[in-house]
Amino acid sequence: MPPSSHLSGTRGLTRDAETRLSPSVSRVSEGSAFPRIAPTPCTTSRPMFPYLTMGCLSAATLYYALDGIYAASRSHTTPPVSLHGQLLWREFFYLCSATTPNFDRMAGNPCCRNIPWGRDPSMVLAWKCGRTGYPFIDAIMTQLRQEGWIHHLARHAVACFLTRGDLWQSWEEGARVFELYLLDGDWALNNANWQWLSCSRFFYQYFRCYSPVAFGKSTDPDGAYI
Repeated sequence: MPPSSHLSGTRGLTRDAETRLSPSVSRVSEGSAFPRIAPTPCTTSRPMFPYLTMGCLSAATLYYALDGIYAASRSHTTPPVSLHGQLLWREFFYLCSATTPNFDRMAGNPCCRNIPWGRDPSMVLAWKCGRTGYPFIDAIMTQLRQEGWIHHLARHAVACFLTRGDLWQSWEEGARVFELYLLDGDWALNNANWQWLSCSRFFYQYFRCYSPVAFGKSTDPDGAYI
């Protein structure tokens, strides 16, 4: 592709990203309550984070745009759980990825718990292809493969299911699948979040699991997502 065409495409994506920050779009209104209101994983709002991943939208631009949303809202969440907080976590994970040896694996990673995960390729494949037999989990993985994006709570659910919650497979296997399919896939954030959700690093309350049945019922009571 000629350099001029490449630059034109980049500018177009940047304009598209900036347009989606406008208070007139529905996505913006979700920012004031994130994650106090947990939308169903079948939300139709198009996410902003692929634009961040591709460099079409700066974290600073999004951060200050959120300032305006919060100012207009009567109540909103605060860091570390707000969208501001998510951006701060993003920078923290970048720091960890740059300063931790073997950050993307368990072996040789001094900050990652050494857990004797099972190694069953058939389980990993069933999870990846949406053939676990759990409708909510399978629907999430189907959306991931078909659309390249799933809601953050859906990511939590399938990550917990693959690792400490049900299948007891390594978080490294899950990270590879997410890296393959996610439009907003980011090496540092992906590996950090998988370590977090598998209770290998950052978070160690391993007994707090997402039920593949009850959590689906609470977020998708009518089965519309499935």
